[in-house]
Amino acid sequence: MGKKKMPSKHRSASHSKRRTRYISAGVVTLVSTLVLGTIVGPLSNTLGARRFRGLFVTAPPPPLPPPTNPSKEYIYAGGRLVATEEPGVTLLAPASLVATTMSNLQPSQVQISWSATAGADHYEVERTTNVNTAYTQVSSNVSGTSFTDTTVSSVTAYLYRVRAVSAGGSVSPFSNIDLATAISFTDDTLQVGTTLVKAEHFTQLRQAVNAARATTSNLAQATWAETITANSTTIKASHVTELRNKLDEARSSLVLTPCSYTAVSIGALIQKAHVDELRVCVK
Repeated sequence: MGKKKMPSKHRSASHSKRRTRYISAGVVTLVSTLVLGTIVGPLSNTLGARRFRGLFVTAPPPPLPPPTNPSKEYIYAGGRLVATEEPGVTLLAPASLVATTMSNLQPSQVQISWSATAGADHYEVERTTNVNTAYTQVSSNVSGTSFTDTTVSSVTAYLYRVRAVSAGGSVSPFSNIDLATAISFTDDTLQVGTTLVKAEHFTQLRQAVNAARATTSNLAQATWAETITANSTTIKASHVTELRNKLDEARSSLVLTPCSYTAVSIGALIQKAHVDELRVCVK
């Protein structure tokens, strides 16, 4: 007997199932190949894959800052130097500034000194002849903590201030201000029992006090109760008191420390200390 043939409908369905399984398996294989190929297969050499792979490449460490400029911060992006910045440097204002006219010098000179500021590379010194006038820089690169101003004018008072500057250019606030009057006094060193009291000792002090008042924003030149004339006027206690009051007004207006008068009591006899203390306070 011959073999019975299966109906074409059944044969077609069975064949279809086998073909579907085959295609399904082929799809899985193809997808797997595509997934793997995207990472490690032949497609890894495409431009997109190189960029993708570059995201996970560790950048080489940046070079160290040059030893000649340790105050800079170096900023890198993608392994390349893109900017430099000075690290946050906070400088304090120089403290305890004192300005003093040096004695017995012609022409006059003013010595300025102050306390050192941590982190300072150098200092800038400025002065003005009036609080309402802009300060002028007299030195931009002082390496130490003192400076001598040799460009002053005689019988002129100056206000001085200083600020610190770091190696990278950061600046501090300004120091306190101090007053100095460029003047040379007759008999600069008074001798007890030897130096005679002279009219010019007091006329020079009056000039210095008025120079100090000229630096303020609100005080006019002082008017004096009595004209002092050489070989004619007797020097009185009232002359000393008047000088003190007019000078104290100027220093108060400038918010400066009051003068120190150890010889507070002024009797009929004018003492060396009365003159010396006034000279120290204006100088």
